[in-house]
Amino acid sequence: MTKQEKIKFAQSSVSASWSCQEDLFTKRENIFIETEQVFFEIVTFGCNAVIRADKKIYDWCIKKFSNTPFDEIMDGENLHIIECKMREHGKRLAGEHLRFLRLDTDVSISKPYGFTFELYEREQILELYQDNRFENALNYHAKGEMLAIVAKADNDIAAIAAADDYQRGFCEIGIDTLYPYRGKGLAAYLVKEMALECEKRKAVPYYTTWSANIASMRTALSAGFQPVWLVYFAEDM
Repeated sequence: MTKQEKIKFAQSSVSASWSCQEDLFTKRENIFIETEQVFFEIVTFGCNAVIRADKKIYDWCIKKFSNTPFDEIMDGENLHIIECKMREHGKRLAGEHLRFLRLDTDVSISKPYGFTFELYEREQILELYQDNRFENALNYHAKGEMLAIVAKADNDIAAIAAADDYQRGFCEIGIDTLYPYRGKGLAAYLVKEMALECEKRKAVPYYTTWSANIASMRTALSAGFQPVWLVYFAEDM
């Protein structure tokens, strides 16, 4: 896929999960959707803000943010206003979710020395859930990972990169490196290799972090991932 095809695929996947038209994310005006699926969620692909909201706050969202530039909605003062509104309804913002696609396919990463690497398919991943040290790579509750690459040092697991399959064909990559093995290039190498494995299976991989997690941001960029869209959503207190 080209860069633009990957971005369009991401927009299509988000719109499918939202049950809305994918061209909403490329309009210039902010878009508001009343829904029963979630209480509040806002996403931008850099053109506008698309907000879906429960009927309890739908009109409030329109009144408050129809004429607010999309990037200012996700700035400190307005995030505070949204957070206060969520608290009125027993909710809170789950935080910033900055999502990346692998758009730079020419990056080269050296294979870290002193480690062995093993690819795990879905059935083999079950044994990895017995080790609870890798919660950033593995969803121990849902157990929905389809692929994992495990880096070992002296038969001990040093790092895991895994990709889920919750949205068929659109796979989120998670990475976790144990503290003693950080700073050795494992994270970026594993994320890139996992992305390649997903693409071999005709899936589009994406990566999620937040702007304050500098190490995770560096991992994404080093592996050829670039920021494409930003999401905030509400969760129960």
